[in-house]
Amino acid sequence: MDKQTTPSGKLQILVVEDVADDAIIMIDYLEDSGYQIHWQRVCSAAELNQALNHPWQIVLSDFTMPGFGGLQALNIIRKHDPDIPFIFVSGSMGEDHAVEAIKSGAQDFIIKGQLRRLLPAIERELREVEFKRAQRHTQQLVKQLHMAVEQTADSVMIINAEKKIEYVNPACEQQSGYSQYELLGQPDTVVFTDNQHRQFHQQIWSTVEQGETYIGTLLHPRKDGSHFYQERIITPLKNDDGIITHYIATGRDITQRLKAEEARNQLATILEASPDFVTMMSPQGRLTYLNSSGRELIGIGLKDELKDKHITDLFPRPIAQTLISKTLTIVNKYGAWTGETTMMNSNGSNTPVSIVMLSHQDKNGDVQYMSMIARDISERKHFEEEIHYHNTHDSLTGLPNRILLLNQAPAIFNKSQNLGKSVAVFSLNLNNFKRVNDNLGHANGDDLLQQIANKLSHCLWPNDIVARQSGDEFTILASELKEAEDALKILKKIQLTFKHPMRIDAHEFYITFSTGIALYPNDGDKIEGLLRDADTAMHQAKKAGNSQYRFYEAQMNARSHEILKLEADLQRALDNGEFLIHYQPQVDIKNNNVIGVEALLRWQHPQRGLVSPAEFIEWLETSRLIIPVGEWVIQQACVLHQQLCKLGFSDLRISVNVSALQFAENEFLQRVQNALKSFNMPTNVLELEITENIVMQDPNSTTELLIALKELGVRIAIDDFGTGYSSMTYLKKFPVDILKIDQTFIRDLDKISNDAAIVEASIYLAEKIGLETIAEGVETLGQLAFLQKTGCHIIQGYYFSKPLPEKDLLAFITKGVN
Repeated sequence: MDKQTTPSGKLQILVVEDVADDAIIMIDYLEDSGYQIHWQRVCSAAELNQALNHPWQIVLSDFTMPGFGGLQALNIIRKHDPDIPFIFVSGSMGEDHAVEAIKSGAQDFIIKGQLRRLLPAIERELREVEFKRAQRHTQQLVKQLHMAVEQTADSVMIINAEKKIEYVNPACEQQSGYSQYELLGQPDTVVFTDNQHRQFHQQIWSTVEQGETYIGTLLHPRKDGSHFYQERIITPLKNDDGIITHYIATGRDITQRLKAEEARNQLATILEASPDFVTMMSPQGRLTYLNSSGRELIGIGLKDELKDKHITDLFPRPIAQTLISKTLTIVNKYGAWTGETTMMNSNGSNTPVSIVMLSHQDKNGDVQYMSMIARDISERKHFEEEIHYHNTHDSLTGLPNRILLLNQAPAIFNKSQNLGKSVAVFSLNLNNFKRVNDNLGHANGDDLLQQIANKLSHCLWPNDIVARQSGDEFTILASELKEAEDALKILKKIQLTFKHPMRIDAHEFYITFSTGIALYPNDGDKIEGLLRDADTAMHQAKKAGNSQYRFYEAQMNARSHEILKLEADLQRALDNGEFLIHYQPQVDIKNNNVIGVEALLRWQHPQRGLVSPAEFIEWLETSRLIIPVGEWVIQQACVLHQQLCKLGFSDLRISVNVSALQFAENEFLQRVQNALKSFNMPTNVLELEITENIVMQDPNSTTELLIALKELGVRIAIDDFGTGYSSMTYLKKFPVDILKIDQTFIRDLDKISNDAAIVEASIYLAEKIGLETIAEGVETLGQLAFLQKTGCHIIQGYYFSKPLPEKDLLAFITKGVN
């Protein structure tokens, strides 16, 4: 290959080496190979940084040096120039270090004493860096060309061989009025007017199809029906074989140029017909011309003289003073001024206008006269006010939105601070609003929100702000409070406002809020932080029950951070496969056979080890990760069934717990169907456990879903029976197979007679309505004997087995119950 050198004729090599002899050996080897070399040896970070002022072509570095490592040198080089080739030449570089070096950005590594690879490596990397730089230069040129085409004022259109439009630039869109998407794929005739008939169109194409360039002036239509003159150039583009593949058409709007003379002749007429205010004046501001619109605006007749009229007579006094002191000076000095201001009408009212004021110079550069055009922008101002309103207010309720709240809060805070008073930030979450939407529809839900917004607005002081944050959340800024207790008075007033039920579509609803309160300046002085604090307090209040409130406390924020970290850890656990399943056997004590298992989720944390579900299930639900995790658990149950089939236990049913979020999800039924189909699992083997509280949240919807699951063949169990609030009437109607008696009643069977009575009644009830019963948490022989006596024969608990990993479970089932 040609020797790659700098203009000075020498290859520029920087050597990072603590042993001078080793460096000299490398350089001698390269010079013996025919290179002329300029080189420098460094052996410390300071020397390396100083040497980088020179334009080196390549860096050769030892890997291990006293007080200075090769990787450190590589890091310094990469920060300076990511393109400089970097090759390690070392005698103590193992395979692991070599891999690490390449990952860190080194191009190669050479073993000292084996320098025969050095020359090819240097030549390869010099070629590669030149290629990269050339490629980057080419990409930059392409980018600049694209920018030029996109930003040019001339229209650019690319047409394929079928005369269909493939590309138009923004100038083409602007000139024609058509968008890119309206033009792409259309025939080029879309840009020709009716009077440019087919024969004329064919003449143009006969020219360019012969490989010649067409240059001419065309009259083009705009989308709105108007026309413009364009100087058009159409050039054929040929491939390497000389075949025309595309045509590029460029055009310049020359309408103004062609009409300039006509415009000059008609200028006076145009000015008089213009609805805009047009005037000319002396450099001192004395009016010399005023068009009809201008005369009408200020009440001057067509024959009235203008000699006594000054530009300042057209504006209110404060604006006129500014005009004299600043604007006219700017126009005379710089030639132009644009802006928006207010002009006076003849009736004394004011009109918002957009103004362009220009100075016109003579041949000597002196200001000869000035002109001003003013346009009435009343409609635009009104439209802008409407846009501003919509941007800062909730479209449904008309309340301020978050944007307006954030904008107005600082002024409220400053005012309260100056008065030595506080501001309360309330975060109100409407309880059970989802039921309204689900049962009565979103239209009635919107109606209810509008009524609530109206009531909130009317129960507060005018200086307070009520804003709607999201669907069922409102925010209140109550200012000028003397003490924190005043916030509770406001809250009491809100509660009294909603004391009586509200009616929607013949239905009555009692409105309650979960409320969080943060105080300025006690809890912070920034509105974003106070909103976050109030929201944190609101969630604490929501956990305490409906119609509760909580003041923000600092530890809530710390807990919020803990929760955020936990939720992030849970997401990582799902991504990294840290979740696992333990299975607890269910034994029929009539024959001591295992008839089923319950799948119980566990978390194998990389640092904390096996984590109990009590520590993370709640946050899986809060973060909605319970939905993908729950789907995964059902899939794992299907996998277990495949293993059981291999051992001859294909009839063992597998029970999976279902959370309220999973059950309420629209796709839940489909997810179950997909899992069963994917693993070819018999539907009657899968058993889904739901709690009483899930069942009773929406009995009608629950019944529909349970029926669908039953029709699918899936078994349904009511988990933790006795701890919830289910109605016996509903329970009888639900398509349920099993009642699982909660372990809290089993635990103290021999100590608390009430627990024994509840267990006995539950077993009797289940038997009467044709349901199986399973007792959870059975640990002692006494508990077992009581359950057997009262007719409960399916037992789950530590008496037989703790929850087991899959391998241990299969061994337990194979061995059988002793």
